[in-house]
Amino acid sequence: MAAIAPARTGDLLDLIQRSGLASKQALASLTLPAEPIPAATLLVQRGLLTPFQARMLLAGKTRGYRLGNYVIQDQVGVGGMGAVYLAVHAEIKRRVAIKVLNAAASVNQLALERFLREARTAAALDHPNIVKLFDVAREGDVRYLVMEFIEGRTLEQMLKDGPIPTARAVNIVSQVAAGLQHAYEKGIVHRDIKPANLIVGKDDIVRILDMGLARSTDGADHLTQHLDRGAVVGTADYVAPEQAVNDPNVDSRADIYSLGVTFFALVTGKPPFSGSTASKLLSHQLSSAPSVTSLDKTFPPGLAKIIEKMMQKRPSDRYATPLELIEALAPWMHEAPPTVAATAANSGRLTSPKLAAEKRGLPLWLWAAAIGVGLAAGVGAIVLAFLLKK
Repeated sequence: MAAIAPARTGDLLDLIQRSGLASKQALASLTLPAEPIPAATLLVQRGLLTPFQARMLLAGKTRGYRLGNYVIQDQVGVGGMGAVYLAVHAEIKRRVAIKVLNAAASVNQLALERFLREARTAAALDHPNIVKLFDVAREGDVRYLVMEFIEGRTLEQMLKDGPIPTARAVNIVSQVAAGLQHAYEKGIVHRDIKPANLIVGKDDIVRILDMGLARSTDGADHLTQHLDRGAVVGTADYVAPEQAVNDPNVDSRADIYSLGVTFFALVTGKPPFSGSTASKLLSHQLSSAPSVTSLDKTFPPGLAKIIEKMMQKRPSDRYATPLELIEALAPWMHEAPPTVAATAANSGRLTSPKLAAEKRGLPLWLWAAAIGVGLAAGVGAIVLAFLLKK
């Protein structure tokens, strides 16, 4: 049955009751204008409806306001496979993001497998720089993921205001690298690192979004190879060369490449290659990106070299792991973000001969992280030596 827009406020109140957004008793005491649009506006002003709910109700829609224990507040994104909504738990009032698989994708086996793969991947990761998955659920034919809601702006949104200052960009990239290091340690490659999938919260923490294209590097996991056969996976502006030719052996160095292109875009205002999708994919294969210093004479040459290394065509010429990238960025961080410092402190690499030889040029926080890793062992050795002397 087609939705019928309310002609009078009484019709609107009936729709609200039928939608489950409010009871008849809760609405009975309200004094509202006779026309539905002014009445809906007043309900929004009083906080009884959200603007999204009001628009839906004025269009005559009574379904789609609840999923399980969650009340839908707004639509915050939409894509080919579904939509993302802001919702609130009806009892504990926690705000969450709900990713809903659309009806067409739900009956498509490959789309469904990708959706479930995203759920499994997100569930395997637990890091402050990666958006958390709370639940995967199904209500009737509707499948959805319940995720951490981050109030903030994506890097894509931030770039609409122009390039990001260098120090800020280094802070952002180092946080993304910390999240990618965690994924690397879990054997997971994101495969779609780009500004739209990176959000800076009001707490200034950067989170990685959207695990829909992530894959496991576990040789026993053949699902992703089956799903991706014959397809170019990633986003043309940011995709690594090996992804563009659907190399089955893609690893975390592909994420480092995409993060390098993102870094380039942050400090210059746009990705290095333009043109059609085919042209961009070809450029990632064959063309070197311009040096940032050629576009901005004030940009630190050493930092430009780091971006160049991140974007090398051959994976073997890039940083081997996200942690190596964090080490390289260390001289440009006056104070490391907490998650980056924790990643550095938890890694045994910080006591490697290479780092020991280079530590003179590193900032104080990385010294402290390296010292922290071995502090307990060092103190124990001193105490043991003292006791043996006695």
